[in-house]
Amino acid sequence: MRSFAVTGVIISLALLAGCARARVTTEIRSGGAWTRTLALTGQEKKEGQMDMGGSIEDSFVLPAGDGWKSTTSKKDADQTSTFEKNFALGAPLKGDLSIKGDGGTPTLVNEVSVTRLAPRRFEYRETLRWTGPPPTGLNLKTQDLSDVKAALPPELASDENVAGIADKMAVLAMPMMFGPGDPLLAIGLLHPDLAGRRASQRIGSLMLKALEEQFGDKMTLAQRRAVTVKLIERSFAQAKPKAPDPAAGHPSKGGAALTPLMFVVKSPGKVISSNGEVDELTGEVYWALFPPAASLKPVVLTAVLELDQN
Repeated sequence: MRSFAVTGVIISLALLAGCARARVTTEIRSGGAWTRTLALTGQEKKEGQMDMGGSIEDSFVLPAGDGWKSTTSKKDADQTSTFEKNFALGAPLKGDLSIKGDGGTPTLVNEVSVTRLAPRRFEYRETLRWTGPPPTGLNLKTQDLSDVKAALPPELASDENVAGIADKMAVLAMPMMFGPGDPLLAIGLLHPDLAGRRASQRIGSLMLKALEEQFGDKMTLAQRRAVTVKLIERSFAQAKPKAPDPAAGHPSKGGAALTPLMFVVKSPGKVISSNGEVDELTGEVYWALFPPAASLKPVVLTAVLELDQN
């Protein structure tokens, strides 16, 4: 059993290491002008090596058009392409971060703006939209939830009830698993016990309340807890990336679900409000997520900054 566990960790690490990733920085200067920098990292394509679909070209639609400056650097097996462009206050930007899914078509697109709210206050707003087919990561099918069904009282153990409970769990679990915040998908690969504890803290009480509102005193607290635990376990099992099957032939391109994204906003001023996390040392705001975070509804990143006026 120990060897299987070690093998699973190695496979998980290999999958994460082979995935492309993006760090997107928006630097807002006094007066509201801003600079956009995308650092896209992926495997360097080499002649004769198996292509696992983790290169920059396989994972992103690269920014194009006037004004973009690009540089490329290499470290070990990774290659990083950096794209930078300056924008005036209020200038719109769409699609500079477009992530490819299977088949190479965009599955996640963005739009971003920096606008003035007051003489010294500016708002950064970025919207991420899922444009691909619904992801299967948390598609909890009724036939796969026999353990959840068994935890229900017999009079409530219908396929309709199980499907309704699974839908509620998906809505709660998407941001928990994929962000923004600290996506538990990454923790779950290497420390599933810790991820399970975090999941219980974040959504356990919400799921218990949802079950109580739906079924009232038809379910005991112990039964609600048993169902919630089973759903959390199922969510992690479904969201984990699967090891590639050598018999399946050439891997598909893209791989949006496993593309780590980091968004950063920096400025010489102070953060007034944000739905991201503030790094007190640097004064930056950041959001960490995986693309499926936007699959149920658009993800909106916002930060209001106060800057000295030049």
